[in-house]
Amino acid sequence: MTTTINRALLIAAVASLAAALGGCSGDDVNPLGEAVEIDYYDSGGVDAVGSGTVEVVDVREGSTTELEEAGFSLDPDEKAAAAYYVDVTFENAGDAAVAPHDPGGEDPDGNLIHALTIIDLGGGEPFEPCAGVPDEIAPGETVTACTIVLVPEGSEMERIYYHPGGSDGFIYWETE
Repeated sequence: MTTTINRALLIAAVASLAAALGGCSGDDVNPLGEAVEIDYYDSGGVDAVGSGTVEVVDVREGSTTELEEAGFSLDPDEKAAAAYYVDVTFENAGDAAVAPHDPGGEDPDGNLIHALTIIDLGGGEPFEPCAGVPDEIAPGETVTACTIVLVPEGSEMERIYYHPGGSDGFIYWETE
């Protein structure tokens, strides 16, 4: 009898844990232009170092041709992708400088589509349609930024995600 009760408790506990973890996936999707309060974390993503907001303002369609004409070096898979520019506003309401992260996309199957990694070798002008996300935001500063998301051919971007760090879950915005 004890074994039956323990199994039932174990099954109930596992079901409860699965439901809780499913709830952590951030199924709430914010409309574009809605600011969400966040904690900013240190570079290790462990300790909160400040607070503020992040707001995805717009998702604009770009093109890989535009990127190549600006001097970006793209591999064949990237050339075949759909380019999107994600406009985002960060507010640092804290007393210390903070490091924001790039938002990215998520496809209908829940696969993350990370922002394009841009390596600046110095001397070049920022890409005018989408200048990137700063490395740091000063205390009390609000910064408008942009990141590039390349959606693989045959896929689509269902929503935008942002992960502030730490144990905080993902935050989502609509793409339109």
